[in-house]
Amino acid sequence: MKKIALISLYGVENTGIRSISSVLKNDGIETYLIFFKKWLNNDIVLPSKEEKQILVSLLKELEIDMAGISFTSPFAGVAREIASFVRRSLNIKIISGGIHATVRPEECLEWCDFVCRGEGEYAMLELVRALGGKEEIGEIENITFRKNGRLISAGIRPLIQNLDDLPFQDYGGDNKFFIEKRLCRTDPMAESRELRVFASRGCPFNCSYCYNSIFREIYSGQRYFRPRSVEKVICEIEGVLSRFKKINRIKFDDDTFIFPREWVDEFCDKYEKRVGLPFEILFNAECIDEYMVTKLKDAGLKRVQVGVQTGSKDESENSFDRNLPSAKIIKFAWLAKKLGLNVVYDIILDNPLSTYDDKIELVNFLLSLPRPFDLFLYSLTVFPGTKMAEKLLRAGIISEDDIEGRSTKSFHQFRLSLSYPRDSSELFIASLVSLVSKRFVPKPLISLLAKNAYLKRHPLALKWSAELCNNIKLLSVASRMLREGTLSTTKFREYGLPRRFLIQ
Repeated sequence: MKKIALISLYGVENTGIRSISSVLKNDGIETYLIFFKKWLNNDIVLPSKEEKQILVSLLKELEIDMAGISFTSPFAGVAREIASFVRRSLNIKIISGGIHATVRPEECLEWCDFVCRGEGEYAMLELVRALGGKEEIGEIENITFRKNGRLISAGIRPLIQNLDDLPFQDYGGDNKFFIEKRLCRTDPMAESRELRVFASRGCPFNCSYCYNSIFREIYSGQRYFRPRSVEKVICEIEGVLSRFKKINRIKFDDDTFIFPREWVDEFCDKYEKRVGLPFEILFNAECIDEYMVTKLKDAGLKRVQVGVQTGSKDESENSFDRNLPSAKIIKFAWLAKKLGLNVVYDIILDNPLSTYDDKIELVNFLLSLPRPFDLFLYSLTVFPGTKMAEKLLRAGIISEDDIEGRSTKSFHQFRLSLSYPRDSSELFIASLVSLVSKRFVPKPLISLLAKNAYLKRHPLALKWSAELCNNIKLLSVASRMLREGTLSTTKFREYGLPRRFLIQ
């Protein structure tokens, strides 16, 4: 029987390899999960030679036959480097998987033996069986490889429609390892205070900057948004909580938490009775349903992350391929305020397709929302294969070297910071947007600053003021997290140094 190691680069949650591991283990396959380094906000530290040697030594100790490397596009170069380092020491098969491997399989085959495209659970199971001599590799859907220089692919298998058929994700146990300067023989999630859960797969929307715009094209004609049953979701949470006693908050990481009323009713009843922890969701205001939001609040909902991205209808529709339901966002904002929910709005800046008027519309729209609220500011990051990449390439605004995989912009500027180099007008807008969420800064003052032509040309003083105000707010956020018991050493390490600070 083959021994398999699944390696996650810079992602200790990585629900993908945890799900694949459970499927393999259920088939009696000896599987190990190795979490290689943690993600740090805007401060990615590349692997050292010592860390790579620790990985090789561990693979040798475990007598691994095949290693799977799971990574996102920014870490394509790191994946290549690690695979090359492993190959110099060990004679094992290497397979790559994840979004980047799905979009750029031929690029990945320059350094690995196989690529797993799309959902990996059953493809990996069939591949491992085939390597044991039980099946023909060339007939396995989702698996791509080269034979005698020729690309072999049986195509993409249909999406898993009944997610309840999958076993629960693999948490805890003695088959987990974490490498960060040294080897820890434990699941890194064991010390976490937050558990991320998916109650569905897929997204009802098709935003140009998101990987869903890739997968919707690959899986055209299939039911893309697929919910799990409430009972399966609750049982999985209960299982993880029984292992990891420090978890005191649940985050549902579904692209959009949108389910039928019957599902929500059952979820609220079972979650409140059997889990009872505060939880948060991602939400699209197009789907606002006062009944649903109120029910979720009564069941323990504390925080809602709402995708706004822009205040300009033109930018939203023409750049981001999404609607901008301004009235519904405002309606939701007032509902959240009435219910006492903490709200954070996702905003994207540094979009080369947006006009200055688009940016001012964003400032004015945010000023129209009731405080308090937080912000998650993102600098537009271009991922391979997305509709946004196609738009910018077609317009001649970027080259392939500006797309993640070749570019590593997200190592330093995925979440927006004011210290990152940008032109005066962009810095001016970013500073204004940062100030909008500070309720101790009067809205009329921000409106006045937005009309100042001198500050637009010379925004440094505004930037320094925005950074000072953000630091004051971060102290408040840290105090709140301390009271809630959610400020862990992990969170502090990810965001606690000045270069890792978030704008909120």
